[in-house]
Amino acid sequence: MAAARGLSMLAKYPFLPEAREHLAKYGISLETLADPAYSKVIERAKRRILDAIELGDAVGPWNISDDDFVELASFPLSIAMIAAIGDRRLARRFALAEASLAVKLLESESPEWRDDVVLRIARNVFGMDVRVERVIVGGSGYDYSLSLRDYLRGATAFNKPEWKLVNRIVRRGRVLVTSHELIRLMKDRIMDHILKLVERAGRIGGLPEPVEEAVKEIRKKIPAPIELELESVKSGPETWPPCMRAILDKLMAGENVSHFANFAIASFLTNIGFEPEEIIKFYANRPDFNERIARYQVEHIAGLRGSRTKYMTPSCSTMKTNGLCVKDGVLCGGVKNPLTYYRRMVRKRMRVDKDKAELGEERGEAGGEADGEAGRESGSHGDQEERGYPG
Repeated sequence: MAAARGLSMLAKYPFLPEAREHLAKYGISLETLADPAYSKVIERAKRRILDAIELGDAVGPWNISDDDFVELASFPLSIAMIAAIGDRRLARRFALAEASLAVKLLESESPEWRDDVVLRIARNVFGMDVRVERVIVGGSGYDYSLSLRDYLRGATAFNKPEWKLVNRIVRRGRVLVTSHELIRLMKDRIMDHILKLVERAGRIGGLPEPVEEAVKEIRKKIPAPIELELESVKSGPETWPPCMRAILDKLMAGENVSHFANFAIASFLTNIGFEPEEIIKFYANRPDFNERIARYQVEHIAGLRGSRTKYMTPSCSTMKTNGLCVKDGVLCGGVKNPLTYYRRMVRKRMRVDKDKAELGEERGEAGGEADGEAGRESGSHGDQEERGYPG
């Protein structure tokens, strides 16, 4: 933390537009990084990415450099290195780590400086309508107010009741939030912003040799993606409701989903017969995957921990409320719970399989009779040909 205190705001928050403008004054380019004078910048950029791989959102201010220039210059270089690697999962993991680091740095800012930094990021980078508003309501203190649009854009991803709009203090169309809450709402925006920086960089080739060497080291550390083949006994995704298939597709692509979506898919998989060990694998490609935490949550949902109560899959109306229903349920035939859709589709598939089997048997019997008839007809025709009759 001591290292962070000595850094400038631009070095601590290098995704700020001003940081890029400030760094441009040094005239650094990828080509100049071949100079050994920049070895510390390359090493820190590599370390940023490796910290993302190894620590994820557990990265903190204690991981950063105490050199202002190194910390500032290593950020765009790490973006270029990730763009060169071209691994989408790595980009997400990096964006998560950098956003988590920014959150911890913002939380550690002294009260007299925090407003300036938080408001600059919220307004200048994300265009958020946020105002300082120190008020106490019902014994609770608040620091800022947000427009309804900006609040809902971030809060709908959270599952805890305190984030629901009905549980918030709303004044003149603005939602009151604490400093901690505003910073948490900004985390996902910072992550998306960093991902866009990687996308804008595109695929980069022709890196200087020292940078290329660092990239080779990073490639060796990237975990292989988890490839899953669903067992047919579990009735694969073709029998799953569209909402669960959509969540699964995102998880398998390594994308983050909301806390509620995580709960929904885990409870669904539990109720259709998947074991916790199997369910955990579905989360392994997430940028914030932590096996210990995932195991605890999945086992809790399965009724193996805590109250030992096995959780039911959320109803369709609850899925709709949380923005997880696909095409407003028109594809699901009016069911009230995703499990109902699943059971209906399993029965339908079983009937189809049974009909196919019966049809195959009938065709087999018919085939035997047809072969016999054909043989008899063939024999008759042979007799006719032998007798000189026209075929």
